[in-house]
Amino acid sequence: MDINRSFQQSLPLKVEAHEENLLQARNEIQKFIKLSEGLLFGKLGLDAAIGLVPIVDGLYTGIASVWLLLQSYRIRTDFPEKLLIIILTFADILVGLFPGPGDIVDAFFRVHAWNGSLLIGHIDKQISLINRVREQLNQGLNPDVNALEDILFRNGKTKR
Repeated sequence: MDINRSFQQSLPLKVEAHEENLLQARNEIQKFIKLSEGLLFGKLGLDAAIGLVPIVDGLYTGIASVWLLLQSYRIRTDFPEKLLIIILTFADILVGLFPGPGDIVDAFFRVHAWNGSLLIGHIDKQISLINRVREQLNQGLNPDVNALEDILFRNGKTKR
């Protein structure tokens, strides 16, 4: 038995817990995207179907966007990603104000799926960083776990 391997470092518990949270959020967001992207013919989602009922469409857009914003806080995205969710939501609401042509555009302007995909991209980057550090630890290297925590929990903004 290799003595160095028996004393091998592991990731801090808060990083492990964050990774589990990321994986759970990813799963929930993927389910949400499936609803948004393609209930009908793989192209028209729930938003397009609800868009035919004017007030309900706005309510759904608002509720879905608030949920996506909460997910962005959960996975610790930076301000620009949160701002993009808000901007695209307002654009979606504006498009929905025009009955007829707005409904047609709204059917293909799948803002919730775009925002969900943005969040999944962020999750994938964080999981990749965690896996890279875990792999380095398994190889017996000494990666900078503090830098990983800084990126995951403070978006790399800790002043050192």
